[in-house]
Amino acid sequence: MMSWRSFLRTAVLPCAALLCAPLPTQARTHHAAAPGYTVAQAERGAELYARSCALCHGEDLGGTFQTPPLTGRFVRNWAGTPLSELARYIHDAMPLMAPGTLSSGDVLALIAYLLQENGAKPGKWPLPDRPARLDHLVFPASPAR
Repeated sequence: MMSWRSFLRTAVLPCAALLCAPLPTQARTHHAAAPGYTVAQAERGAELYARSCALCHGEDLGGTFQTPPLTGRFVRNWAGTPLSELARYIHDAMPLMAPGTLSSGDVLALIAYLLQENGAKPGKWPLPDRPARLDHLVFPASPAR
């Protein structure tokens, strides 16, 4: 017959350790449909891009000098990332010589333009102007043409 201490050591303590152990971290997944934007948002974004971004990133989003393109590798880098993170990055870091000067509406228009130029189709509704809503929209992995 097994003693009480032996039972604790061989059965109860290992089970308790398993219950107290942290669960493995799961990869961040976002359940979201392709982000929608309006044609008007993308048109405004195109105007802003020409004025504030094209000098460094090129008129065709192909990149120039030391700045990366906003197609191809850009899509691979941002694919699956919540649009709220992209919006925060654009707002806080762009344009390079005047970071933080774009309004949230400007940032959303630029994202709409980037989505359009990378193959995402427009929808009926503009990109939402609330970070909590943008958390649920992700940059598409490949063109949705």
